[in-house]
Amino acid sequence: MKRLFFLSFLFLSYIAQCQITVVVKPADTMLCFRDSIEFTTEVTKSGTGFLTYQWQKNLINIPGATDSIYKIQQVKPVDVAIYSCIATYAGISDTSNDARLRIHPPMKIDTLYRYNPLGCSGECKGQFKALASGGTPFKNYPPYIYDWNGGHSQDTIVFGLCPGKYTLDVIDSVGCVLDTAYFVDVLKSPKVDFTILPKDTVYLTNPNIQVTYPDSMKIHITNWTWDFGDDIKVPNLNPLTHTYSKTGLFPVRLSFTDNNGCDTTITHEVTVRVAELVIPNVFTPNADGHNDYFVIKIKDAGKEPSGEEVDYRLAYLNTELVVFDRWGRKVFDHLNYQSGDWDGANLSDGTYFYILKCQGQYGDDVFRGSLTILRGEQQSN
Repeated sequence: MKRLFFLSFLFLSYIAQCQITVVVKPADTMLCFRDSIEFTTEVTKSGTGFLTYQWQKNLINIPGATDSIYKIQQVKPVDVAIYSCIATYAGISDTSNDARLRIHPPMKIDTLYRYNPLGCSGECKGQFKALASGGTPFKNYPPYIYDWNGGHSQDTIVFGLCPGKYTLDVIDSVGCVLDTAYFVDVLKSPKVDFTILPKDTVYLTNPNIQVTYPDSMKIHITNWTWDFGDDIKVPNLNPLTHTYSKTGLFPVRLSFTDNNGCDTTITHEVTVRVAELVIPNVFTPNADGHNDYFVIKIKDAGKEPSGEEVDYRLAYLNTELVVFDRWGRKVFDHLNYQSGDWDGANLSDGTYFYILKCQGQYGDDVFRGSLTILRGEQQSN
């Protein structure tokens, strides 16, 4: 009996040393729909032990809510309740005060629509109308503030909008905000593009380009104009050839009006430059895969998308290559010689002489020089 009395005394002494009090803040909160709240605890305790938490909603445990803080993101009517927290320390528990959560009546947007015809791309003719309800309206008319794109207004209509995405905030008398997004669209332009041949670089000796857009697009276009960037404009022809008279970088534009009456301009660029030919003075047609053919190039012309060298003949209207031996006898003659097509044929090693005649748009170029063929030992396959 004395032993039991002693253990009871120790237990009661331990209880007296371990005490806990928990307070939850804020105690009474009124929020707007979709606001957030964070309930926090203030715990006063004495003694030693392990501290745990359990949050309750209307006296029912909230699963997983076992931290010192309880957060609710974007409150809804279903969250309106009495919240409390049970703190347990060294086996002793205390239930906090009631923390009441209320929300203002939520607003809703009844209508949000475009009420004018779509405009063309680049035009700022967008017009939208909105009507809201619910919440806590202002007593005077209008009942809400409509914040169109960051500009306060009491008007339910906004106009003069350029294409793009916008926001609308509806604000009631207690400052609650309902936000939404809307998009100003435009009439869609037909997907028209055009091609330039030859590609994006031409030469002053052959400064001719052809522009064209697909015939299938003609049903979408009422009229169009080509602008070649050199003060020359030509309407309503397709395809079309144009000749430049000077070097430079020129924007080539196709401007058209579609069936909706909208105007569109598409631009590509063309470079007109002077051609500089690189003509070899020796080649070695010995089938070793290196320098086996007579190759003429345009300096700094780069390569085609296929990886091949740019054809030097693009720089001229016509060409002729003539090769003579040392006694002046013609041993090779070819109109519009394609670079890399000649391997010297049956000519013996030695020095020869060539004339490359190139007909240009505004004058002819003639290139003369010597050419050495060095086969050495013929490689066997």
